[in-house]
Amino acid sequence: MIASERNLYILKQINAKGVINLKEIARELGISETTVRRDFEKLERTGRLKRVQGGAALHDALENAQLAMREKKTISVGEKQHVAHRASLMVKDGDSVFLDCGTSLVPLAEILFSRPVKIVTTNTLLVNLPGSAVATVFLIGGQYHSHYNMTYGPLAKEILERFSFDHTFIGCFGVSLEQNRAFTLEVDSMQMKLAAMQNARQKHLLLDHSKLFRGGFYAFAELSLFDTVFCDSFPPEQPAPPNLRLPDFASDV
Repeated sequence: MIASERNLYILKQINAKGVINLKEIARELGISETTVRRDFEKLERTGRLKRVQGGAALHDALENAQLAMREKKTISVGEKQHVAHRASLMVKDGDSVFLDCGTSLVPLAEILFSRPVKIVTTNTLLVNLPGSAVATVFLIGGQYHSHYNMTYGPLAKEILERFSFDHTFIGCFGVSLEQNRAFTLEVDSMQMKLAAMQNARQKHLLLDHSKLFRGGFYAFAELSLFDTVFCDSFPPEQPAPPNLRLPDFASDV
């Protein structure tokens, strides 16, 4: 296995688990502990992880970003609700909608569940929303990712690719306006995002202002690929993307 493949495996494991064991990684990859230690050192120099006794842990910046999804539901609640309300105005009764994984999509689901629309999702957080749904809701089956509260994998991707959507609403870890890209931290959610976007009439990105100017590990789409980028507020000194939409009452950050 070449170095880039090893690094990809290491980062995928550490993003999923938070902390990984050097001996276990060596055994899983069938390589020496010395090789794994060198890989850890290189990744630490680039800020992707931090070495700890016997293994490695997420870098502080990523560790804060990688809060469990159920805990993140309580962060920036007001901002996410403002974004969700603005985004919901795009949907007409009878439309078919895909809702991505992540906590940013929960407030939008709460709005759309009460409307006569068809919703497809990989977001298992939506299963526990209170009340009965007017919407017809399809939860895509597949492998379950407990950290991200999502379904994914070849089976989920195959099923998702069979749908056609009027709107897909996609979440992200962050965006880089300079690079014109939206980022996620791992491959699994990226593959599901792209599968949903592939057969969508309109594609929308949802984020709050805390995700502006924050890159990630995988760039999954250019911002210009989205018909609309919904955000709660935007700095006035920064040139805004032409597809940016703010709540009518949004103030600058």
